[in-house]
Amino acid sequence: MLYNCDCKIKTLRKEPIFMNKLDIVYNCLISEGVQTVVTLPDSHLCPLCRKIKNGKKIDYIQTVDESIAVGISTGLRLTGNKSLVIMENSGLRKACETISRFNLSHRLFTAYLISHRGFFGERNWWGVAHHETMEPLLNLLKIRWAYVQSVAEFSKQLKNLYLNLETNQCSTALIIEQLFIEEL
Repeated sequence: MLYNCDCKIKTLRKEPIFMNKLDIVYNCLISEGVQTVVTLPDSHLCPLCRKIKNGKKIDYIQTVDESIAVGISTGLRLTGNKSLVIMENSGLRKACETISRFNLSHRLFTAYLISHRGFFGERNWWGVAHHETMEPLLNLLKIRWAYVQSVAEFSKQLKNLYLNLETNQCSTALIIEQLFIEEL
């Protein structure tokens, strides 16, 4: 099957078939060669996680702890598996020790897709602090990162995520913003 994540159509039929935005994101992951997603329950990215789990084209591993997800994904990368950790930004605090050991001590890196809790307009009081600590932790842990505002940007930013990761100089993260989440 051929598809172009940027133009949102499949091209094997005579007439184009327009995909919904969740399918676009899923197909971009496949196009980029993502083999395994390691994730935790995340209400913001739940539709994407469910699509990956049910899609059968990307291996899906669900954990109960961010440190475990980071460890599994980093180990998979050592075997040549193109993996991705999906978690919310509060997970950075939870996995800080594991990430710092891998990134800073052992120079073992991984890729992250992080939903942004605490964005401007956050409706949950407990979510606000996640924003306050996210950028400082990304910088302290030497993780290169970029915000993804909408599904339209995802394909290009996903390519950049893995291009940076493949330099073997740092872990990389895409921070998924509210509009992107609403588009799913």
